[in-house]
Amino acid sequence: MNASLPIQKRSLAAAACALGFLLFLLALLLYPQMVSGAVGSSIQYCLAVLTPSLFPFMVLSSFAVHSSAAAFFGRPLGGLVRRAFRLPGSCAVPVLMSFIGGYPAGARGVSLLLEKGRISREQAGRMLLFCVNPGLAFVVTFLGGGVLGSSRLGWVLFASVTLSGLVLGLVSAFRAPAPKEPPPQEYEPTRGALMASVTDSARSVLMMCACVVLFAGFTAVLHSCGAYRFLVSLLSRTGIFTPMEWAAVLSFLLEVTGGVGISAEMAVPPVFYAFGLAFGGLCVHMQVLAFFPDPPIKLWLFFLGRLVHGLMSAGCFLLFCILLPHREISASAAVGAAGSAGLFSGGFFGGASLLLMCAAFLLAVGEKKA
Repeated sequence: MNASLPIQKRSLAAAACALGFLLFLLALLLYPQMVSGAVGSSIQYCLAVLTPSLFPFMVLSSFAVHSSAAAFFGRPLGGLVRRAFRLPGSCAVPVLMSFIGGYPAGARGVSLLLEKGRISREQAGRMLLFCVNPGLAFVVTFLGGGVLGSSRLGWVLFASVTLSGLVLGLVSAFRAPAPKEPPPQEYEPTRGALMASVTDSARSVLMMCACVVLFAGFTAVLHSCGAYRFLVSLLSRTGIFTPMEWAAVLSFLLEVTGGVGISAEMAVPPVFYAFGLAFGGLCVHMQVLAFFPDPPIKLWLFFLGRLVHGLMSAGCFLLFCILLPHREISASAAVGAAGSAGLFSGGFFGGASLLLMCAAFLLAVGEKKA
């Protein structure tokens, strides 16, 4: 009987995939205009905002691991990382990049460290609990200065996500064994490190944009068929949040950029942004886990960590509201989505060129290897 359990699970998984395929195919046939409009907007966002702001940080994070930079900076910063997070000194740069570079930048650094054998699976799993954070440019420049119309509010949101992430990292290392001090070693040769970093980052950015586009289409289906409105109405009966706030929460649970758009349109309090930015959304989770063929952390623990990070970030934001002058973080800073529509046009051609160069570079590398 025990031997039949895996077969039954595979059968159920196959049936679930078949059902999902049929439902999504039906949705594409019923709501083609809604889906194509959402996909077009998400592609424009990827080209104008996401790719230009994230690609350079992805290259830096990958270069730090492929070259000797991580080992070099690990010497002066290694003691702090070992004592605070119970991690080897080579993790210093990936940890730093995870807080300023964006969600995939830190996760890719963790996966590369694991691939090269510089950290254990246990250490990689703990890093995934607190090294998944929004980038500085996204939170302060795009969200704070652009969508919310207040760079100061963006800085407070960034500080909330960062502080809660650091606390989560300290808590996760509470009972972890201290890493052994590595013996002095010669730096690895850096030959080819830059090209390997560019190739790796180009592939990661393309995958990230594809996930964003996919979730934009999925969200459009939920809105078109009425499922989204039904869930909002159902959750509103709890009385915990207003319908507009529940709409923002559901959007953030699916995808961060969609959550930002809905929250701006609904003019919800900024504390919801603090939660959504730290949680990351299922779209980001899928991108992060895609770096690991065999994830070093149990999925339920990973999702629980993202939820805890979101709640802690919201708590930190409320604490900052008490400690800082109210005018610095006014709750009325949110603006309508129409006011932020112009943000998707300024860097469109630059982002499009960068994304096309990523694709062309990957094709060129593939042909050379063949």
